[in-house]
Amino acid sequence: MTFCISIFKPMGNHFKKYFLILLPACLGVLSVFVFANIFLDIFGLFGFRENARVYGEERFSKYLMSFYYVPQHFEGMILGPSLSANLDPEPFPDENYFNASIMGARMNNIFSLATNILENNGKITKAIVCIHPYVTNDQGAEYTDFMQPDTYWKAFGSVNLLRVYGLGLIRGFDLWPKKYPKGQYKPNGSNQFESLFRVEDVPGRIAEEVTKVKASDFDIGANQRLAFKKLLALLQQKEIQTFVYFHPVPLPIYQAYQDQLHEFWKDILTGAEPSKDDLFSFHNFNTSDFSFFSGDESNYIDHGHLSKKGQKILMEEIHNQWDPME
Repeated sequence: MTFCISIFKPMGNHFKKYFLILLPACLGVLSVFVFANIFLDIFGLFGFRENARVYGEERFSKYLMSFYYVPQHFEGMILGPSLSANLDPEPFPDENYFNASIMGARMNNIFSLATNILENNGKITKAIVCIHPYVTNDQGAEYTDFMQPDTYWKAFGSVNLLRVYGLGLIRGFDLWPKKYPKGQYKPNGSNQFESLFRVEDVPGRIAEEVTKVKASDFDIGANQRLAFKKLLALLQQKEIQTFVYFHPVPLPIYQAYQDQLHEFWKDILTGAEPSKDDLFSFHNFNTSDFSFFSGDESNYIDHGHLSKKGQKILMEEIHNQWDPME
């Protein structure tokens, strides 16, 4: 028994020494990693960078950029799903906008992102909000991903952060251009996904979509309706001049479902009109008056997303329809 004790005693001492060395070493490496992330400040979260941009992990990146970078460097924001994500505000140099639209976003995602931007607001005075039945439908919208305050801590070290670094290197050195094009995300947040989404037969894709639309696609989910009302109330409270527009669908889709589209626009605005009408403009681009645009298939890259030509025309129309921008 004495012999066994004499063996384990030195082993216990060695383990204690090993632990006392390993723990500070791990803490040291972790501290270096955390401080390196702060110094690199890839999301402009800590105020060290004047040129932050999205490299990938769009929801994660844009939400972290909403804490400091976006509200402190831009005067306006574009909010919506992929339908508005590639709107490039660059042609209007007097309007310094960040496109905060997110691929696949629903209204609750948009509200969460806008809330974070405006709670940390420094310069934002204007907002453009994209509306479409997809955005207000509850189907597949059970979660908010990274649209929550505790995402902040992931900027100090996380798997998502490492993925962003990896995508930054891939894009920076143009290692995988077909899947991760180098210039996909512009500094103003615009997602230039045209080369990734464009279909060869745009008219055929539009015709296919006409047959795929279901009555339930126009349903407004209770959660999304509430989020929309909260968004307008927030924009009103913060006195943000706002242009809410109904994204133009291709003419064949409009002609097949114009009654449902008109009813949807009327329904989503019911009870959501703000009291300060001078702050808000609402415009429906799904009308026969806008058929010059929706009837031109070269304005689209598929059944709804806009081409560069379509983006430019739509931005000009928004500019012309919105009095505060004059």
